Amino acid sequence: MTGRESGEDLLVRTIRSSADRIYAVPGYPVSTLVSKTGARLVINEKVALELAIGDSLAGRRACVIVKHVGMNALVDPLVHATFQGLSAGVVIVCGDDPAARNTMTVQDSRFFGPVASIPVFEGIHESCIDDAFTASERHSRVSLLRLTAEDLGSPSIVQDSVYGTGSPDPSRSPGSLADSDLTMYGRAVRAAAESARITAEGLSPIPLSEFHLTSSPTSRRERGSTLGLCAACPFRSLFDLMAKKSLSAICDTGCSLIAMNPPYSFGVASYGMGSAVAVAASAGKVALIGDYALLHSGLQGLIEVYQEGLSLLCIVMVNQCMGMTGGQPASDPLPYLIFAEPQVCDASDLKLLEQLLTIPDRPRTVLVYGRCPEVINHETMAC
Repeated sequence: MTGRESGEDLLVRTIRSSADRIYAVPGYPVSTLVSKTGARLVINEKVALELAIGDSLAGRRACVIVKHVGMNALVDPLVHATFQGLSAGVVIVCGDDPAARNTMTVQDSRFFGPVASIPVFEGIHESCIDDAFTASERHSRVSLLRLTAEDLGSPSIVQDSVYGTGSPDPSRSPGSLADSDLTMYGRAVRAAAESARITAEGLSPIPLSEFHLTSSPTSRRERGSTLGLCAACPFRSLFDLMAKKSLSAICDTGCSLIAMNPPYSFGVASYGMGSAVAVAASAGKVALIGDYALLHSGLQGLIEVYQEGLSLLCIVMVNQCMGMTGGQPASDPLPYLIFAEPQVCDASDLKLLEQLLTIPDRPRTVLVYGRCPEVINHETMAC
């Protein structure tokens, strides 16, 4: 049956038919769109995108609806996703307010195309959301659909369709995570090659910035080495136990990244500072994060996890310093985690650690305390 509907109603229908999960932070001009899609309201835009990335790793397509200033809050995991890669598609629907009708700033969200090297779409039509999801999966990064109040209010003549079931479609062609053997630089090379294809497809209104590529090694095997823990690291017992128990973890920025390297290799992916908590909650994994990263920008994700009662084992390495940047002091997170009723364990207490490192059916936060050596010197191991 053919009928006349607004751009907003068309977008509601296409989002609900294409996305398995929908997250949002309301604001002009997308507040009504958020309500009509039945999107889950999230504590902030960064956490919304992290939850969507976790869904992607679990094989579910996820849509995040924000207004233009909300893009500023989520840019860190947005950029990290370009280098780390995705599986199922993730689409951000962003409402711009170029006339400043109901906002304090004016900005053009299309500029996030070159910032994050992502596909950018504009306007509303029958296949706009599915096109964005397909591009996200083809290029293994987030897609952005930019629209305005005028787009949402314009009439469209479209074919009626049935809403989706909310289950992953096995016929989709998923994206892929970056090869675990790639160095950080190697991930940049991989991303640059895919960015060139995005530009060739005309999926960004502004030419994507070029990576300044050098002759640095792109893989650990080519380099011949990988980064390890310090020789006197107090968290070796934690890493050994997690590897022994096969606890697949989403890692954060900091020493937890070493869990992605041999000989541990139980770390699955990392999407930037403070991202491990919310990504892991959606992906069905364990979160491994440091005390500084948690307080820096992971705390909001943990609040969301407890608010929604999501199943998550969040392991916080508490060394009260920044182990990757020279040992600068960091605050003890315990006073700020009363709501989580965290369980506290010394890194040397293997018996208690063994008991605590189990996947719960509700949120569980474990603070593992250890003191870093006075001289922080990460081992370099041959590979």
